[in-house]
Amino acid sequence: MRGLGVIAATMLAAAGGSVAAAERPLFTAGSEHSVPGEARPAQPLLRFVMGSLERDDVRMIGECLTEQGLAPRNYGTLLRAVRIRAGPGRRLWFVRPALTPWCHALYGAHLFRYFLVEERLGRAPRRYRVVFRGIGDFFAVYPRLSHGLNDIEPTGCVAFECRTSRMAYDGAGYRPIRCTRTTWPNGREVTRPRRCEAAD
Repeated sequence: MRGLGVIAATMLAAAGGSVAAAERPLFTAGSEHSVPGEARPAQPLLRFVMGSLERDDVRMIGECLTEQGLAPRNYGTLLRAVRIRAGPGRRLWFVRPALTPWCHALYGAHLFRYFLVEERLGRAPRRYRVVFRGIGDFFAVYPRLSHGLNDIEPTGCVAFECRTSRMAYDGAGYRPIRCTRTTWPNGREVTRPRRCEAAD
């Protein structure tokens, strides 16, 4: 059984280097790694993301601020955003929890919560919508566009396997188009296709 840090390094390396150049992701994110170019979300984006959460989630994030000795409602301290190229007239933002300060409400034992937010350009005020939200170990965004939005690849792991779903936007939401399962029998990485499921 491998430690999650080794799995993380393997999965991120696989996403970034072992696939054809056309398949290389624009970026990858993992529960234990910050993303190049990430910064505190701008206030309009921050307000939108916080407004999309359940009341209990907001309360628990507020408790994190108190535990860290931070100002109440200073939510931007706990989140990071990365701008992603998308189709004409739109921009995507990947929003994830900061590694420091760490908030238990946004992380699990080895996973993290994240949001993919679309911003429609050329409109005032800014128009945002969450196009995907997830909880998992890794997340990748690819250059290929479907209905104006990038293909994505969330991955969730347990001690003995990782399950990955390549997803494309169909105009109404993200749907799985290719799913795989990665295991490490005898210390050797094996990735095989699997049937996509309703939970993907």
